[in-house]
Amino acid sequence: MNYLETERLILRDWCQEDLLYFQAMNVDADVRRYFPDRLSYKRSEIVFQHMQNEIEKYQLGLFAAEEKSSGNFIGFIGMQKLEPNKWFSLEEMPCFEIGWRLRKEAWGRGYATEGAKAVLDYGRVLVNLPIYSLTSVKNLPSINVMQKIGLTEWRTFHHPMIPAGHPLEKHVLYKDTYDSDQ
Repeated sequence: MNYLETERLILRDWCQEDLLYFQAMNVDADVRRYFPDRLSYKRSEIVFQHMQNEIEKYQLGLFAAEEKSSGNFIGFIGMQKLEPNKWFSLEEMPCFEIGWRLRKEAWGRGYATEGAKAVLDYGRVLVNLPIYSLTSVKNLPSINVMQKIGLTEWRTFHHPMIPAGHPLEKHVLYKDTYDSDQ
């Protein structure tokens, strides 16, 4: 099912044909440079199934992103619910996180911004919790997208799942401060 359509993108359910591209994207060192590790093919398969289950359950999630002109899978763009758990907790939880990850072939074309704007508008109607985005303070491309879609820098923190002293430990949290009553 297609959930959102922009000028150049379709944000949709995941299909089995996406899995190999998703796995390849997650073992790519460039794509994962702002993460502490790359995902194995097996871990990617587990994440793949989880993302589709979340979409089926909530009609919202990390959607597969498809380039309209070619029909190619280019990554994912979407929103997921974050709740405190034994591995990761922030004082802002529960909340929703808007996020994206694109294959290198799709970088530099404005797809993340285009898709994230559509997801943010869609999510604002569906969710009744605050919306955030987070990344390593070193991830300037994603921070740029956060700013372009209108999120406001909220605070920095040390990511609890990244070892102390690791170059990616310090993260920044951006918040959607849009007031629907404006």
